[in-house]
Amino acid sequence: MGFRLLRLHGYIVSPDVFQNFERNGEFFGFIGQSNQAVTGIFNLNRASQLNFSGEEILDQAKNFSCHFLREKQASNQLLDKWVIAKDLPGEVAYALDFPFYASLPRVEARLYIEQYGGGDDIWIGKTLYRMLYVNNVSYLDLAKVDFNQCQSIHQLEWLDIQRWYKKCRLTEYGMVKEEMLKTYFLAASSIFEPDRAAERINWARTAMLAEAIIISSHRSTTSKVKLSFTEDFSINRQNLWSELSQREEPVDCILGLLGFLTATPNIYGSLRRAWVEWLWNLNEEEDQETGLLVQGATALLLIRTIELCAGRAEPKGEVARMEYACLTRLAISICNRLQYCSWVREGNMILKCSDRGIESEMQELVKCVIEQRQSPDGLNRETKQTFMDVVKSFYYLSWCPPTTLNNHISKVLFEPVE
Repeated sequence: MGFRLLRLHGYIVSPDVFQNFERNGEFFGFIGQSNQAVTGIFNLNRASQLNFSGEEILDQAKNFSCHFLREKQASNQLLDKWVIAKDLPGEVAYALDFPFYASLPRVEARLYIEQYGGGDDIWIGKTLYRMLYVNNVSYLDLAKVDFNQCQSIHQLEWLDIQRWYKKCRLTEYGMVKEEMLKTYFLAASSIFEPDRAAERINWARTAMLAEAIIISSHRSTTSKVKLSFTEDFSINRQNLWSELSQREEPVDCILGLLGFLTATPNIYGSLRRAWVEWLWNLNEEEDQETGLLVQGATALLLIRTIELCAGRAEPKGEVARMEYACLTRLAISICNRLQYCSWVREGNMILKCSDRGIESEMQELVKCVIEQRQSPDGLNRETKQTFMDVVKSFYYLSWCPPTTLNNHISKVLFEPVE
């Protein structure tokens, strides 16, 4: 747990410490221990999910802990000799089914509120005792109040987005309500704080518009018409917006709605340039055999939109620009790979991915995001986290089975915590 917390908060820590807890391919909490504690191996598994490329000891720890916990799960033996916890099996199941890359913050928080026992959890030593700074009913009560308060804000935003959706007539261009709800859920599960509403809402709106454009592009719009509009949009013709209402092409009508995203004058120019780049990419990536490979470009569009809504411009210093370029390359590549990868499943368990390159690139991305740089000119932590949030939302969507996704949407957005 200590290793995981330090690494998550940017400290450079060596995984070699785990050599002290490994013998002949097995990991343990105490030397000579024959019956490993579930909580210890559970925390080992969570730590191993933050591995970087080349960290073989963490690869071994991940394989061992997954196998150990799956065996305990299959035999209904997810009980621990050190603690009587409310729902340790639920905690372990979520960590195995939704590892770090596929776990969204608000989903994890909601499920943990249900799993956390508060002051009722009992620890086992030479006597039974409670650890008040670890298990406390006040923490649980505050978590419930906070979650429900945030959820009420998200529900009001969802109502507003539905009104916006009707006003924009996105249903005419193939954007169904279920897809719209999924899009807002991804944004709200990643950026949930009440004071970050602009980032969250414009993430959702941008994703919806982009998806509607892609759908209508597949349906009827010719390349010539798309190219013509993109050129007009690129040079920002003053009469373009009024002309759009007279056109019949669905892509033209949808792009006329970008005014909703550019109401703030100081970000209009930067946001328009981001959309221009995305449109050119849409034109260039069209191919009769492979179709459109635009997830990477859409991810970058979302990242730039979130950053602009947060008041952060693209970096100007050399070190920060290099880090930004590296994160951009990884985000585009990972999201494009996810567009066509497939997961081999056994129930909720993922056995393997058809594209092994995703794992190594995710490791590189995580390292770039969470390791602190010594240079004061490096990229700020908030921007790095934006890259992580967006890429993880694409990963989650590729990973999560549809029935589980619907359950998560309900718990995060509509079911208050009792």
